[in-house]
Amino acid sequence: MKTLFTRRNVVIGAGGVAVVAAAGVGGHYLLHKRYAPSPYDDLLALLDNRDGDAQLGEAVLPTFDDFDAKKVAQDVRGRLAHSTLADVSVADARDGRVLEAKGWVIPQTLGLLCALAATAG
Repeated sequence: MKTLFTRRNVVIGAGGVAVVAAAGVGGHYLLHKRYAPSPYDDLLALLDNRDGDAQLGEAVLPTFDDFDAKKVAQDVRGRLAHSTLADVSVADARDGRVLEAKGWVIPQTLGLLCALAATAG
C-alpha cells in the first residue's frame, strides 16, 4: 500500500492551501469596486452599497435648496464622532429627524451620507 503522506504531497498540499488563502484574502481587494478619492472617503466607507446609496442620494438632493457638501460632511462627522451610524440612525428615527425622498423615509444622517455619495461620484 502506498503512503499518502510523502514530503512531496505535504509540500504541494500546503502550497495549495496557501494559494487559496491568499486568493480569499486578496480577492476581496481585487474584486472590490474602487472609487475616485474624495474628501469624504472616511464617511463614504460607512456605506454598505455606495452605488445604491448614491442613487438614493440623488433622490435626497432635491430636498435641499442649497446642498453644501463640506458643511454636511462636517455635520455628519460631528454626529458620528462618538456613535456608530446604526446608533445615530436609530436616534434620528426615534427623534423624528427623517428625510423623505421619492416616497422613502430615511433617517437624516443616512440620507445626508447618501447625498454625499451622490455628489462624490
